[in-house]
Amino acid sequence: MYYCDVRQSQQKAGCERNHAELRKLLPKRRGPSFDDPGPADLAVAMSQLNSEPRPSLAGMSPAQMLLAAHEGDGRALMDALGCELLPYGELDLGVSALNRARAERGLGPLL
Repeated sequence: MYYCDVRQSQQKAGCERNHAELRKLLPKRRGPSFDDPGPADLAVAMSQLNSEPRPSLAGMSPAQMLLAAHEGDGRALMDALGCELLPYGELDLGVSALNRARAERGLGPLL
């Protein structure tokens, strides 16, 4: 979840964008709540969302931008968070990505 600093309204658009991206995987009122996913589920969500190319990043994904700007440290951060850079063809920005990963871990679906 992302929050703006007090009296920093210019941050709102970025927060709204991130929230909208997260809702692709956790749809409001028709999907799992934010209480349901565990840390491994959130790592899958972060990997999916941060691997999606963004026009605002010159067509790069947030993960690619992080690695380009902070090579070793960026990789260490992604590893610590359990995130990975996914190829574009493997992106699945729906709850099915979380459910597939849960099935691989022997867990039931979120829905």
